Amino acid sequence: MTLLDNEIEILRQKFPDGTPNVHSLSDEQKAWLHMKIQSIAEGIVPSPVISQLEKIGNRLTHATEDIPDDEMQKIVSFIFANMNEIENIPKRG
Repeated sequence: MTLLDNEIEILRQKFPDGTPNVHSLSDEQKAWLHMKIQSIAEGIVPSPVISQLEKIGNRLTHATEDIPDDEMQKIVSFIFANMNEIENIPKRG
């Protein structure tokens, strides 16, 4: 069992009924929950491909004018060079 799995199991044990109502938690409980969630988030190794895809998505979404050909070429090259890994990234619902 990894540290990440252990942290998730601790959350499940602490809140066996599922998602707690944060409004009903004490400040101490909220602080504990904050630390556990932070530990889980920090335990995940972000993929450089996912990070770059997020940057590309943001760039394309917020472009106010045509993207210069040199920049677009870098984007296209990145996508094609990483297609196999991109195919294996879990997709949103």
